[in-house]
This record gives sequence, structure tokens and C-alpha cells, in this order.
Amino acid sequence: MKRVMALDVGFKRIGVALSDPLRLTASPFKVIERRSNRETFGELLSIIKEKSVSDVVVGIPVNREGKRTKIGEKIEKFTEKLKKFLEDEGVEVKFHFVDESYSTLEAKELMRSLGKERETVDDVAAALILKEWLERER
Repeated sequence: MKRVMALDVGFKRIGVALSDPLRLTASPFKVIERRSNRETFGELLSIIKEKSVSDVVVGIPVNREGKRTKIGEKIEKFTEKLKKFLEDEGVEVKFHFVDESYSTLEAKELMRSLGKERETVDDVAAALILKEWLERER
């Protein structure tokens, strides 16, 4: 079985989390500092190839009415460009969107409760997004 990768997409950073090959666990993997789309997509492509990723879960914030926020729309556009980049590179992965409205807040709380304050929690937020998706898929 192939791994699932989750992305917590922000304006400055992208948190990346990966499942194990059996898709039982979700672990923080890396925080990518965003540069040009081409560089960022290239970095994501190498993770996808290196770690045998078949599915990408992208967190999208939604408002109280369940509609995508302005930021959510930007993340969707980013994801469309990433999808096209991967297709142009001959890489086929399935994309899934999940609501991630409070994942960063949850990640900060989790790290605080573990006594591990750290500046960036984007990869932990991505792991929470992935954990939720894996549980729903089971």
C-alpha cells in the first residue's frame, strides 16, 4: 500500500505529514518554507516520489455555514496548480479536501500540553488533518 500525505497550506509555510504504508498512523514530516510555486511544488514532488505517496489530503478552512473561506479558495487554487504541475511531471496522485478550521490551534494546544512549545506547528497541524482523514477512511 502507498502512503498518504497531508498538507496544511499557509501563506509562508506548508506543513507536511505522512502516513505509514499501512495507513494506520499520521506523523509530522516537515515544514516547507514557501518560495516560488515551482520550487515549492518541486519539493513536494520529491517527497511524493521518495515516500511513495498515492493520495494527498489538503486542509481547507470553512466558515460556520460550512462554506470555504477566502483563504480556503486560495488554497484550492494552489492545489489546482500543484495538481497540474504533478500531471506535467507524469505523477498521478489523488487529492482530497478536508475541513481544517482549527487544526493549527489544536496543534498548538497539543504541543503545549506535551510541554513542547515550538515556533512552527504546521507539520503537527498537517498530522492532525491526516489522522482525521485516515480515521474517516477506515
